[in-house]
Amino acid sequence: MDLITLSIPLFFLLMGVEWLCGRLQGRRVFRGPDVFANLSLGAAQTVFTTVAVGLLAGAYLAVFQYRLLDISPSSALAWTVLMLGVDFAYYWFHRASHRMNLAWAAHAPHHQSEDYNLAVALRQGPLQPLVSRLFYLPLAWIGFPPAMFATAAALNTLYQFWVHTELIGKLGPLEWVLVTPSHHRVHHACNGRYLDKNHGGILILWDRLFGTFEPEEERITYGTVKPVRTFNPLVAAFAPFGELVERARNAPRAWDKLKVWLMPPEWSPPEVAAASTEAVAGRPRFEVSPSRRVALYVAVVGVLTLAVTVLFLFRSRTLPLPGRLAFAGWFLASLGGLGGVLEGKRWGPAVEAVRLAVAPLVVAAL
Repeated sequence: MDLITLSIPLFFLLMGVEWLCGRLQGRRVFRGPDVFANLSLGAAQTVFTTVAVGLLAGAYLAVFQYRLLDISPSSALAWTVLMLGVDFAYYWFHRASHRMNLAWAAHAPHHQSEDYNLAVALRQGPLQPLVSRLFYLPLAWIGFPPAMFATAAALNTLYQFWVHTELIGKLGPLEWVLVTPSHHRVHHACNGRYLDKNHGGILILWDRLFGTFEPEEERITYGTVKPVRTFNPLVAAFAPFGELVERARNAPRAWDKLKVWLMPPEWSPPEVAAASTEAVAGRPRFEVSPSRRVALYVAVVGVLTLAVTVLFLFRSRTLPLPGRLAFAGWFLASLGGLGGVLEGKRWGPAVEAVRLAVAPLVVAAL
């Protein structure tokens, strides 16, 4: 079982600590609908990674067959170099994900939340691993064994969890070397001066070295420049791709239709209005106001759905691919149905009725 899955109880414990600290300071750290969307999108990426493990791991293994070196996992120097290599590759993946539309569409769900707390750390684009894994392939070519790489990548991801909070201020000399909550708050801002800054995972040195560093100095507005305006995780996950399809459809020339997918988010053909990059400081956050009954349903059934998903993650190694695909389909229906109920969509209860009827079969198959 991978380190991320094993860390799930710790994630929730630390979220509880953050909530309590916020209450003691008189601050509302979490909003229920946003937390639901965050956790659901995080689970969606984990489910996708589990289903597509053959593709994702297979690419690394394929390159590893042609490695330059045979590196021992018992070498402390090798681990040091690997951790630096993973962080360096992560920086360039992260930077590219903000500067190329196709990669941004996969990464954008992580930035859609207009809150900033530890639950946002778990919010991920389900399809993002298809992009990020490409940047790590040079490590396979050098000769770092797959299990060694998987551990280093997990440690890099785990470090980034704690920087998603507003309750920790600046940390003195550490600000010069490590990525801190202050640095990462800037990264999640949609204020004009903060866009596409502070891409580092563990070390902020890469941003300082390559010109993408920006200190936290003004009040931050969180989210994407164009807000997604939904708490439905299924809609949020695929909305960025839908926007690209629409932009490509509106592009007048075939070459421009291709460029839409490869250019930065602010680019548009001359005949098409460019996406806005103006400062959006102080804009109101998207809200929904479900009844207590609806909120209780989404909370209880959402938690049960996540519990079944954790069970799937622990049992996934013994499940054949058709079983993993069937669970993924049920899980996607869960995200869409719960999101529809939360936002008062007329079709939401129907989707929920169908997928709840199938739920006992899903649990029995795990």
